[in-house]
Amino acid sequence: MIPLPRVALILSIAVVVYALDRVTKAWVVGNIPLNEAREVVDGWVRIANVRNTGAAFGLLPESTSLLSVLSVVAVLVILCYYRSIAARSAPIAATLGMQLGGATGNLVDRIGQGYVTDFIDVGIPGGWRFWAFNGADSSIVVGIFIVTGLLWLEERKTQGTARPAT
Repeated sequence: MIPLPRVALILSIAVVVYALDRVTKAWVVGNIPLNEAREVVDGWVRIANVRNTGAAFGLLPESTSLLSVLSVVAVLVILCYYRSIAARSAPIAATLGMQLGGATGNLVDRIGQGYVTDFIDVGIPGGWRFWAFNGADSSIVVGIFIVTGLLWLEERKTQGTARPAT
């Protein structure tokens, strides 16, 4: 069972991530015409208004129904799987909130609009560009990397305290 303070941490971070996702997407849609971009850092970073009917980074285009179902499954898996490890530490619980808020933000878009608004566009000026993404995508990916690192450190610490049998 996750202690109540950890549940509050998870939910508060999820709500903040979700709210920031809603606000940033609304700003982009209200200020940048569809399929246009504004330079932020000399061609390296742009703010764009792109509709993504696929998964993160443009994978599986036109798969809104499938991705909506997978998003619901992902949220349920996050809630069930992390239940045991979120109780171990506040930082791990915080990563759950990051992933939950991001997954919920994109799920609401997919169900309500049939697409997700992506707006962060990075690349090499005049050359290769990464796929556009949004704050929810970033929160999910960063949360996954952080929890992976935390679990790895926790495993190393556990292995370091175990004494070999003699």
